[in-house]
Amino acid sequence: MKVTGIIAEYNPFHQGHAYHLSRARELTGADRILVVMGGNFMQRGEPAIIDKYTRTEMALRNGADLVLELPAASATGSAEYFAEGAVELLDASGVVNELCFGSELGELEPLEKAAELLLEEPEDYQELLRAELKKGKTFPEARETALSAFLPEQSLLASPNNILAIEYIKALKRRKSSIRPLTIQRLGSYHGEDGQPAGAPHTVSGNLPESFASASTIRCQLHTLEKQIVTSCEQPAFGSLMTALAKELPPSSFGLLKDVLLADRLVQAEDFSLPLHYRLMQAKEPLEFSVYLDVSEELSRRIYSLRQEFTGLNAFLDLVRTRQYTRSRVSRALLHILLDIRQEEVLPPTHLRVLGFRREASDLLSEIKKKSRLPLITKAAGHPELSEEIRISSLYHLGNSYNELSRPLVIL
Repeated sequence: MKVTGIIAEYNPFHQGHAYHLSRARELTGADRILVVMGGNFMQRGEPAIIDKYTRTEMALRNGADLVLELPAASATGSAEYFAEGAVELLDASGVVNELCFGSELGELEPLEKAAELLLEEPEDYQELLRAELKKGKTFPEARETALSAFLPEQSLLASPNNILAIEYIKALKRRKSSIRPLTIQRLGSYHGEDGQPAGAPHTVSGNLPESFASASTIRCQLHTLEKQIVTSCEQPAFGSLMTALAKELPPSSFGLLKDVLLADRLVQAEDFSLPLHYRLMQAKEPLEFSVYLDVSEELSRRIYSLRQEFTGLNAFLDLVRTRQYTRSRVSRALLHILLDIRQEEVLPPTHLRVLGFRREASDLLSEIKKKSRLPLITKAAGHPELSEEIRISSLYHLGNSYNELSRPLVIL
């Protein structure tokens, strides 16, 4: 059995994701596609707009065979933590032959060179990095400048999917994994601040379709639709927006998303303003937040000193952000404070948790049970190692009667 791995968030699942799954299967000749997906909170420090089980169903209806959950500490961490956790799950499964990921560059060789350089960090690279930091640049800016001195591709680290691609390759190399990397050029906009010898990496080229709308663009459309619903679903503008949205999603994804939208179950960052504000006001001293992932002592002091001015999450993000601390970094920091995710909790995954699978792919589950170096979990109840994930899911579902322990898998 040939298995291709994909790492994703599907927030939400759109035409670009469907294209990725289809091309990955076509190019690798995969019998099965295994997806590692972030749960209810995302790498940018935000809640998923729809819950993990609905997103799992979207993936399974559009080409995925099995979806595993990436633990929250990794799913909400930096690009490096995110990649390390996800690659470890794929590698630990014992069944994955290739990892297929998107990148703005669409060429593997420069990404591999960048990964090797960042892993080795030769002295001349380190000297240049230090010099750029002394000029007052942020670490990402300094790293990008230092890396560009060694590689012909300029601004390689300026694109988010290139950064993730490099981190995936680093993670594979670090653990000397037998999984081969494969990159597909990412099409469409992205949010700023998504016949070779065995063992050889390879790159996709050839005819490409028109570009796809990004997940962030679709989320903006959904929030606009949500506001329209408050007024009236019968307004012409609402129908036009729904028609436009339907073009960006596979039919099955659109149907599921429409149900969530009309049931008023979309989730956004502002929904967590009150619990976050309460948590911030509980702090007794300026360095209290520095125990949390992504919170330095300096950032802890800044959050502490500004907490009295909290009026809402988005406004507070703009208040706390600086040139050094980007909005995404601050967003992750605040999310980790809210979710109580501490520095020491970013550990290698201890289990493979199944969110859903296709009945036709039950042979993949059997293969993982035989070959995985980590236990495979299909039911939340009776597994104390899932207690943190259950607690975090409960917070995501504040205000409704959702029970993670009794939630069945998605099986199609």
